[in-house]
Amino acid sequence: MNINKLAERQLADFDAKQPGMMFAEGISLSVEDAYAVQAAVAGLREGRGEEVIGYKVGCTSIKIQSQLGIDHCITGRLYDTESHASGATIPRSEFANLAIEGELAVELSRSPQKEDFCEGQIPACVSRVFPVIELHHFVMRGENPSAGELITNNAIHGGIVSGGGLPAESLQTRNLDPSLSIFKDNELQEDCSGQELIRTLSNSLQWLAGIMGERGQALEAGQIILTGSIPSLLPVTTACRLYVETSPFGCVEAHIV
Repeated sequence: MNINKLAERQLADFDAKQPGMMFAEGISLSVEDAYAVQAAVAGLREGRGEEVIGYKVGCTSIKIQSQLGIDHCITGRLYDTESHASGATIPRSEFANLAIEGELAVELSRSPQKEDFCEGQIPACVSRVFPVIELHHFVMRGENPSAGELITNNAIHGGIVSGGGLPAESLQTRNLDPSLSIFKDNELQEDCSGQELIRTLSNSLQWLAGIMGERGQALEAGQIILTGSIPSLLPVTTACRLYVETSPFGCVEAHIV
């Protein structure tokens, strides 16, 4: 198996808005090989001028795991070319079967340490917490869903739309009662609330830091981390306004055309 050749094929299909076509042809990859392809694709993208600005943790909830046929978390990379500010106009034609998640993201002030993580609190290595709409290429081409396909497809990540959020230090002394609601054209799609939001944020970041350490890498100051969705992955089949409202972290919106 030639990882570099697979990466070249994967990137060409991704650029054509048809990621993962090799899986429709019957290829099967282990988790280890899939991460090797994902890393090789990152090298190709960085070679043409794109920048990795952080990472995502995917498949953190039972809902998402059951939708995608996987029973563990996975990671993907975030790129500067796929990052948008709240209010952005996003063409559906840029995605293979667009779907979205509403979730919380963090910006790091430094590399996470074990002592940064305390039950029920925002980790001390976080400088900002903010809401995002994560954009996905919601396609699985293999005969059966697999972790190998998900990981090779960069955890089906296609971009983010980010809100401003709040500085983490302003949250440390609060008794947080967080909530998150996802709207499509002012109609509520899904919502969640309570300490599960903070636990997901903290547990995802701690897990990711450990995984990066196993790879001989480290998370760094300034990086953006998507910490995973509790609500479902929601297909977007028509033009619409998407809006994620959170308390106390603010709001984010995107216009799909």
